[in-house]
Amino acid sequence: MTQTNQTVCPYCSGNGYVQLILGGSETCYSCSGKGTAVKDKQ
Repeated sequence: MTQTNQTVCPYCSGNGYVQLILGGSETCYSCSGKGTAVKDKQ
């Protein structure tokens, strides 16, 4: 059985999107806009 531990996404800081340098924003590629990162514990 695998336990999951949800934490704040380190790339978007839990916002679900990242700011682009030239302006605008984009959905976070790491968490797919959810704002949480799931880590598996075995």
